[in-house]
Amino acid sequence: MKELIVNLEGKLDLQLGAAFREKIGQVLSSEPYKILLDASGIGDWELGALDLIREAATSHSESKFAVCNLVQGLGEEWKLSGLAKEIPTFSSREDAKSFLNRESDAKETASPGFVACPICFQTLRVQGKGNYRCPACSHTFYLTADYRTASFEKLF
Repeated sequence: MKELIVNLEGKLDLQLGAAFREKIGQVLSSEPYKILLDASGIGDWELGALDLIREAATSHSESKFAVCNLVQGLGEEWKLSGLAKEIPTFSSREDAKSFLNRESDAKETASPGFVACPICFQTLRVQGKGNYRCPACSHTFYLTADYRTASFEKLF
């Protein structure tokens, strides 16, 4: 799952909310993302814009959203509007990133599967994404979350 950080700045009004919904819709139409909204730059907001953000999140349920750095008044309205159920709030960027990674890591490592070694085509049993070494030819490769192999190791 790809990751995207959106820095919201200025006034969160209907125009910005509609632009956000449109752009996120274009991005999420091809594949799911983990989206972190950083609201530290928002000075003023309209309630209607919150509804547009909710629409963007609920229309792409396979993607995961989180928001951080809400100013106090916006944080209260975020919770009162019920938006916190769709997009959880966090006090820092690190906390939000941790939440998004924890959610996706649990899904990516939940079920074992099978993959062919990219060199000798030996069938291997794997448990999610990560580095693997083929027991038949000793080739080391990386397996992505969507079970594609890459002929290199990932260092982190």
